[in-house]
Amino acid sequence: MGNRLVDILDTEDGLEKWKQIFAKMNILLVHMESKKGNYDIDDPEIRWVSDRIEYWNSDKRKLNKNEMLTANLYWKKYK
Repeated sequence: MGNRLVDILDTEDGLEKWKQIFAKMNILLVHMESKKGNYDIDDPEIRWVSDRIEYWNSDKRKLNKNEMLTANLYWKKYK
């Protein structure tokens, strides 16, 4: 299995890869919170990331292509 976005989105059994992705989403959330300092609980960027993590934890809902692109933008901004 490759690391390209299309390879990840098209796999049914890529559970390990999705676990890695959501581990990075958790890291992203920590980075966002630390860089924003005293952030508002309704901060749209933080809320977006935490909602996606919650969807994964409760329903194993994977990210779609647009969500992956958004997460990548946030990763570049806050890493």
